[in-house]
Amino acid sequence: MKKILIIIALLLLIGCEAGTPTAEVPADPPEAETPDFEQSVEEEAEAEEEPTEEDIVASIDLTLGPNELGEIMILMYHGIGPEESVWQRTPDNFRKDLEYMYQNGYRMISLNDYAKGEISTEAGYTPIILTFDDGRQNNFNLIEKDGEMVLDPDCAIGILEEFKEKYPDFNVTASFFLGTNPFGQIEYAEEKLTWLIDNGYDLGNHTYSHEKMEKLNSEQIQIEIGSVNNIIKEYLPDYAVETLALPHGSNPKNEYIEFMIEGEYEGNKYETIAVLDVGWRPAYSPFDILTNFYSLYRVTASEINVDNCGINDYFKQYEENKRERFISDGNPDVVTIPKRHMEYLNMDMVGDRIVNIYE
Repeated sequence: MKKILIIIALLLLIGCEAGTPTAEVPADPPEAETPDFEQSVEEEAEAEEEPTEEDIVASIDLTLGPNELGEIMILMYHGIGPEESVWQRTPDNFRKDLEYMYQNGYRMISLNDYAKGEISTEAGYTPIILTFDDGRQNNFNLIEKDGEMVLDPDCAIGILEEFKEKYPDFNVTASFFLGTNPFGQIEYAEEKLTWLIDNGYDLGNHTYSHEKMEKLNSEQIQIEIGSVNNIIKEYLPDYAVETLALPHGSNPKNEYIEFMIEGEYEGNKYETIAVLDVGWRPAYSPFDILTNFYSLYRVTASEINVDNCGINDYFKQYEENKRERFISDGNPDVVTIPKRHMEYLNMDMVGDRIVNIYE
């Protein structure tokens, strides 16, 4: 209840009469009106009343064609360097990729948020996820300039930070999957890893020796994953590594898959919420019953020897409406889908979110 404080100020008027000062008694102040406390409480309650589900759903702009069961591209990058190849993008081509994404309605989200269904993309835009395998130095490189070590403007992070400044609403982020030597320059490892987390990027696991998982038993799998997690934990004790990019896209044998998801090595436990295959095709929505978070599709960010399955091939298919891409409704607490897709909605993943189905 609001407190009403009535302050009565006494004004002392000093006059001069026959040279002798006298105090003039002020008139009585007007009587304060008694506030209607009951009415105030009711008005305040109405002002603070939370919107109903109907209000929230009514606020969704259906003219934007929201479709939160559409596809989301998880892009698979490796290196950024002077020569274009299947596993390396030139700085100029990486800039072209990012410019295209921004100008054509894509906005970045993290893999971790995707795996939890926490998508806060602006209404009418499509989330897109950038991943980098191997933890190469050209992903995050420091160079000497005027006697100081500074960020290489043509490494992956240098270019991403360039676009973060150029387009603040691009929501720039990426997930970097590391092995035993994160980003080279081992003397700067802690500085780099700390900087990444502090600036909105994520770290994932790419295993210790890059061996095919299909060849490994339960103990070996835990060594491969646990070793890298422990290395990262040395630098970032409070950071939980929750994602894994499979070397060569090789899955463990069925009887060992559980150790890819959960395990322990040298006293430290790990839990994986998302596992990435190699590049092939866009991923399903996190709310789609077809999504397997332990075998997520990626798109190869290359134009060389990718059998019409490269980054620009899929961009073109979306342009020509040959595939349906995820279009956000702008509210992370609502899942909005066209009625034609309702049979694919995974209610377990939806959880407490509001479902909005429209014709």
